[in-house]
Amino acid sequence: MDSRTAGEKPGLAKAAYGQHRGSPPMRYDLLDLRLFRHVVAARSITLGAERVHLALPSASARIKALEDSLGTPLLIRHARGVRPTPAGLTLERHARAILSRLEEMDQDLAGAVADSRTRVRLLGNGAAVMEHLDEPLADFLQAQPRVDVDVEESPSPRIVLALREGRADLGIFVAAPGLEDLQVRPFRDDPLVLVAAPGRLTCRDGEAVDFAGLLEQPFVGLSRGNALQLHVEAQAAQWGRELAIRIRVPSPIQACALVARGLGVAILPVASLVRAGQGLALASHPLRDAWARRELVCRDFNALSPAAVALLEVLVRAGREGVEAG
Repeated sequence: MDSRTAGEKPGLAKAAYGQHRGSPPMRYDLLDLRLFRHVVAARSITLGAERVHLALPSASARIKALEDSLGTPLLIRHARGVRPTPAGLTLERHARAILSRLEEMDQDLAGAVADSRTRVRLLGNGAAVMEHLDEPLADFLQAQPRVDVDVEESPSPRIVLALREGRADLGIFVAAPGLEDLQVRPFRDDPLVLVAAPGRLTCRDGEAVDFAGLLEQPFVGLSRGNALQLHVEAQAAQWGRELAIRIRVPSPIQACALVARGLGVAILPVASLVRAGQGLALASHPLRDAWARRELVCRDFNALSPAAVALLEVLVRAGREGVEAG
């Protein structure tokens, strides 16, 4: 929407969006808002500048001009990058809402001109995509014949970043510290458990275990790039170790079959084990580690499109019904 080049100075082609009491109206540049949103998401002025195709000196000057015009710092600079001040968080929240509304306007106008279909972008972590989305998505698409949904599996940290940068409408990811700037609604509990052949471990079936005590075991892993597998391997890396993965398979069904044959242990969501372990002799053990006790949450924007709001409500309802059924 902003046709200026990277070399132009801030302060041109302004759009008025607010006013301070007792002072002239503040005028905000759309490119400045895009830049600031990306800087906050990346926690880096350099990366933020790259994402809006600005040179670093130009980006720094724009942010400094914003701070001067508001009369307050927006970013705290430190050795590893930047973090927003309370005023910066407020500006980022409003910038995200304004830019989202502009994108929604573009989509609505395109639809009015070309009678185009509406598309909702949904990101989900491995457990959500594998176990929890088929039925609610089928119900939603049957009820919304003119809405299409793009579903992509991704690790939870990447989902959070994509939501902050506006590259997705909704995300289902693992609740974790550092989500204070996101609006979330509960989806469903889905803890991870260790799956093993009976008698493989010295503890009784159903007895809780510590992940650190499993690092000498051979593992049956899921495919490289699988979001859940990346999550588990990242926990091993926290102990300075790599999992001893004997084989990688595409699905929990295959993983359970191999675990039952005594080829190793696996870490899977409870929902996957219930479905994939039917008819197999398997022992399951809750993990004591905090990262295994997960609640999937989906983001709730203030300015979601009507189609995305409808999908959000379907997901929240499906999660609530899943908890009640459990």
